[in-house]
Amino acid sequence: MKAHKTINYEYKNAPIPGGGYVTGLLYHPRQPGILYARTDIGGVYRYDYEKKHWKSLIDGVSMEDISETFPIACALDENHPEYLYIMSGINGQGYGKFSISEDYGETFIHKKIPVTVHGNLCGRGTGYRLAADKKDENILYFASQLDGLWKTTDRGDTWKRLTLEENYMTCVWVSDDAKTIVAGTAGYTTRENDKLRGHSLYVSYDAGQSFERLMQPENVLVSDSKMNGLVASRYDYDGTYLYVTMNVTGRWNYVVDLGYSCDSGDVIGGKVLRYYFSEGKIAGYDDITPDADGVLTKKFLNYGFGGISSCKAMPGLLVCSTLCREKEGDEIVYLSKDYGNSWSVSLCGLEKGDLYFNTSYMKPEYNGNHCLLHWMSDIKINPFDPNEVWFNSGTGVFMTDALLGEHPRYHDACAGIEETVHLNVYAPVAGEAELIDIVGDLGGFAFRNLDEPCKNSFDDREGNRYITCINADISDADSNLGIVTARGNWKGKTKGGLVRTRDNFKTFERISMPFGINAEIDRKLHEIENPNVNAGWVAMSPDGTNIVWSVADGIRLPVELVIISNDGGKNFQKAGVFDLKGNPVKKGYLKVFSDRTGNDLFYGFGGASEIYVSRDGGKNFYQKQPEETFPICDFGYIDTANKTEVRGEGGKSGVFYMALGDAGLYKFCYDTGTDEIHVKRLTDAKDACYRMGLGVIGEGREYLTEEKAIYFCGRLDGEYGFYRTLDEGKSYERLNRDDQMYGEINSIDGDKRKFGRFFLATGSRGVLYGEMLK
Repeated sequence: MKAHKTINYEYKNAPIPGGGYVTGLLYHPRQPGILYARTDIGGVYRYDYEKKHWKSLIDGVSMEDISETFPIACALDENHPEYLYIMSGINGQGYGKFSISEDYGETFIHKKIPVTVHGNLCGRGTGYRLAADKKDENILYFASQLDGLWKTTDRGDTWKRLTLEENYMTCVWVSDDAKTIVAGTAGYTTRENDKLRGHSLYVSYDAGQSFERLMQPENVLVSDSKMNGLVASRYDYDGTYLYVTMNVTGRWNYVVDLGYSCDSGDVIGGKVLRYYFSEGKIAGYDDITPDADGVLTKKFLNYGFGGISSCKAMPGLLVCSTLCREKEGDEIVYLSKDYGNSWSVSLCGLEKGDLYFNTSYMKPEYNGNHCLLHWMSDIKINPFDPNEVWFNSGTGVFMTDALLGEHPRYHDACAGIEETVHLNVYAPVAGEAELIDIVGDLGGFAFRNLDEPCKNSFDDREGNRYITCINADISDADSNLGIVTARGNWKGKTKGGLVRTRDNFKTFERISMPFGINAEIDRKLHEIENPNVNAGWVAMSPDGTNIVWSVADGIRLPVELVIISNDGGKNFQKAGVFDLKGNPVKKGYLKVFSDRTGNDLFYGFGGASEIYVSRDGGKNFYQKQPEETFPICDFGYIDTANKTEVRGEGGKSGVFYMALGDAGLYKFCYDTGTDEIHVKRLTDAKDACYRMGLGVIGEGREYLTEEKAIYFCGRLDGEYGFYRTLDEGKSYERLNRDDQMYGEINSIDGDKRKFGRFFLATGSRGVLYGEMLK
């Protein structure tokens, strides 16, 4: 083995917490204390009631197969509380992963299902899509996203599609005797035309052998809706009634076929229905839809409804939540004590429900003084405690343990949930901030204490946050100086582009957009000023004077959009880029990096491993050809679309280390005296290096003046893991066990001050740091 030994490591989250879209909640109906949450990109969590903490069930998922991080459905077995079923997968593979646990999610066996499954597709806010037969543990039903309704009679070894014509499903319910099955569909395969969906709800009374239409309200045609027609979203069964929420595709949706849930833009025309039974069949329904005040209404509403839940400990008790109501007002949680015959408002934004936030970035002062609750597509009452209610959101989970009281005191309860997408991590050489964390959706955090949720996020002087930063460049000469590419937030309170800090990431100022360079650049800069548009990639000289900005076109970094400033961002001009013959490069891609000591030196890497050097502060980049063979890699993407990682060596000029995926780990050296570039592969030919970072080489050593520890994830001798080398690849140490994988790794950096500590930016498990166990 190339890894000479394994060092025992402990991994912890630098807590966000929450942050991402929790897509569903699931209680066990017969055994108290069992609660699960599924997420769109972060796998499944189980709640520990004693510790009041969520436990991830995907820590053993490796970067080589991350399908379990994208669950679309969970199910439980009523007769076996320890059983847990999960359906997950990656779009485009053509199959999904059916996971079975018999120990509350501690371990799993996995089987394939021949349908498309992906927990991060639009429509992920519906459910339940997976249902277990209460009479036979070998029978389960799955309502797939794109491939119809399926059934297994051998616990997932084989699957058979049922006769229901519709491909686009939303949910499936199975009665206690397993004879009656209600299937929710998107009515897209059976649509009447490109403006009206087909029927949504179907019922079978013969265990799925045949289906018929289930009665539902008539559709209301809305001229500016992207797709008319009600779609079943969520359901609940209380032993007497089957409750169903339904919605219509909204006006602002950015997809149509899967555009039936909050995650596709918006929904309107919401309905809450209560189906009743007679002689073993569904006999009809009552429309129990509440308006904003809780009064039953037949009106067409400009918002939808998400989850609905009953409580066996208190018959008649119901809660339900609105969905995509932000254009009308705040989201609402309704309460009924009479099966939905009447409703009261239990929570409405900041006005009613005593909502408070434990987590700093969630507080109104960081969100334009607005309530950030959104995408409330599921809600659940504890079957054994009518006071306890949980609901999901696009930003973690919230709960109350005083639903029936005068002051329910709703609040976030996300401890342990770390499912945000982290794009880059940086460990500064000095300063109060121990970790700079670049995050999708939330922008970024500067952690001054790794064990506490960060109290500041990247925001402007009014407290309005920037979102989805792409990268940062922090000066090694002065850690107070940093620059970040950022998106403007959804509300338009901030605008995208470059933001910089001069006080170690405590406060930020936005650099004015440099309009007027040329029409093409102007067009892209105007796009970036729109909400939620990628800004690109930036590099800054150690003294903060020279700035090179690869402006983004989507997820690409076109060479013709590279601009530079030599006065700290006051003025910009287009950079010149020249090929080996001295001709201007007009097409291609360029990602830029600063020299760690030289103020005038910058480096660029292209879409086909072209290497460029600027010696004049970024004004002109000239292509260089290394003496040695250099693998072909495409550097021209923003992270995380780019599957490389490049790190400049602090304290040295012209030295970079590069994780180049299956091509391995490389060292890059530029000699300013000879104007030559040399590259050297540090790993063997069959070894892979996916992400890497540099840290201090030993206890009491100096990062800037000595050699570096190199931390990386990759494959050595065919074994994936986290590794460290202290001698540039002559020997390696493994730093993790098989249950310490944490899904997709987007970035790695080593601590510059504490030996042995390194940081992991994951795509599904938050930002983590690893330290050697003593």
